[in-house]
Amino acid sequence: MKFRRLVGIALLTLVATATIAVAQVRGSGTRGKIAVWSGSTSIANSNITEVSGGIQVTGAATSISGVSTSATGIGIFGHATATAGNTSAGVIGQADSSGGASGVYGHAAATTGTGNGVFGQTDAPNGAGVFGIATLASGSAAGGVFYSSGPAAAAVYGDATSKTGVGGAVIGQNDSDDPGGGSGLTGVSTTTTGTAQGIYAETHSSLAVVALFRNYASGNIIIGQVSPTTNVFRVDGTGKGFFDGGTQTGGADFAESVSVAGSKARYEPADLLAVDPASDRRLTLASHPYSTLVAGIYSTKPGVLASTHKMDAGAFQEEVPLAVVGIVPCKISAENGPISPGDLLVASSTPGYAMKGTDRRKMLGAVVGKAMQPFRNGKGVIQVLVTLQ
Repeated sequence: MKFRRLVGIALLTLVATATIAVAQVRGSGTRGKIAVWSGSTSIANSNITEVSGGIQVTGAATSISGVSTSATGIGIFGHATATAGNTSAGVIGQADSSGGASGVYGHAAATTGTGNGVFGQTDAPNGAGVFGIATLASGSAAGGVFYSSGPAAAAVYGDATSKTGVGGAVIGQNDSDDPGGGSGLTGVSTTTTGTAQGIYAETHSSLAVVALFRNYASGNIIIGQVSPTTNVFRVDGTGKGFFDGGTQTGGADFAESVSVAGSKARYEPADLLAVDPASDRRLTLASHPYSTLVAGIYSTKPGVLASTHKMDAGAFQEEVPLAVVGIVPCKISAENGPISPGDLLVASSTPGYAMKGTDRRKMLGAVVGKAMQPFRNGKGVIQVLVTLQ
């Protein structure tokens, strides 16, 4: 009798809230069936079983608003089509137990196909397909949506398939003003082996970025920690980076972005450059033996590129990287004799080329660096340690 009373209450609620014309229970004892009609069309046919601690409902609907559940493998399907308001729900589940019960629990046992444990969809402008709220007043373990998965599966998977708009596959928002902070999106990997990531991001568009960080309050943009109280690097609101362990780059020298006289197409990496006396803060190809205007070498791959311009300034397009410290390739000429490692190099008579310096009286202020490789005949390129003297 208790079972029948519970089912009766559920059916009355179903009829009241879903405006379904007729609801009928078939069967007796602890097992039965519920068939629900709208008009003369059957839209659901579910098995009911009284189990320890509650009632189990197994959905076996064959058609709901044109959706074939046999084709998509959905045990219970909820569809809210409200176009206004925020109280409609396809499925609502509530568990008041403190013993770990679930408000809504879905389990797709099929090992093939694309069946869903729980599937939610809404057509409301401000609705959510699945909406989770954690109302725990204290503690840190509660989650609006909490999910653990098997091997190779995703704990939370979001797929934004629209080709227009600015929606996100997964969006997290935190409105807390608590001094302890909080996260709009938190990813944690507790494994001590393997290569799992706390947060993984990927993009396939040449116009997209893998990660975008924005701080409207002009505070720190990124902070890296090895413990909750130990920062090891940060990037502040001006774009300045601070790194306790130093930095390691893929380039081999320190260079500065500088403008050049004439077209940039006249210049190429490894050119020996000199100050252009006919311009204001511009460089040109070094072309006079022992010239004291020598400034450095056109860097092939700078490790650090300094500039007075903003990061995205268009001025970079017409400037070249001038290596002033480090080891870089340099065009070389043997016009003043064969070169050995350690020889001091100066400008030659060939524009853009260095040569061995032999006249000590002319070398003060004319030395661009030291040869790191030998060179015997003609013209070529060798590695040079830039040391202006």
